[in-house]
Amino acid sequence: MKKIPKKLWIPILLVGVLFGGYLYFDKENVTVRVETASTGEKMVQVHEQQQKVESEFPFSMCENSVQQAIHNMSHQKVVAKKKWGALPLTAERVKRLLKVVEANEKKYENADLYLKILRSWNMGNFDYVVINHNAIWSLQGGTVGKAVGAASPKEEIKFIQENFDVK
Repeated sequence: MKKIPKKLWIPILLVGVLFGGYLYFDKENVTVRVETASTGEKMVQVHEQQQKVESEFPFSMCENSVQQAIHNMSHQKVVAKKKWGALPLTAERVKRLLKVVEANEKKYENADLYLKILRSWNMGNFDYVVINHNAIWSLQGGTVGKAVGAASPKEEIKFIQENFDVK
C-alpha cells in the first residue's frame, strides 16, 4: 500500500473537515418534548432549530408534493406496518403548507382535504391523524402501509429518534 505524500495531508484533511461540517450543519436539528395538553393528554411536540420551510415548501409546489409532505409528516403520529418517507411534523411546516395550499386552492384538486387536515394540525388537533393519513394514502393509491392506529407518545418518540437528527 502506498503512503500519501506529506504535501497532500493538509488538503485532504481540509476537504474532510469542510465536508464533515457541511454534513453536520446541513442536518435537521430537531428537539423533542413531551407536553401535557389542556385535556391532560400527553403530546409529543417537535421543534426545529433552523427552519428552511419557505425554500422547502415554495408557493409553486405541485399538488403531489403537498400530498407527499402531509403523508410523510403523518407517519410520525400513526402506527402502520410499513412507512415510506419521514418529515418532522412541526408547527412551522404545517403553517407554511397551509399558506401554500391556500395560495393554490383553485389549482389543487383536493385542496379542501389538505386544508381540513392542515387547519386541524395547526390547532394542535391530531385526533383524526389516522383518518388523515389514510385519506392521503388512498389518494396516492396506497396498497401497503395503511395506518391502523395512532402512535403513543413513546412510539412517536421512537419514530422521531430513528428518522430525524434529534437533540
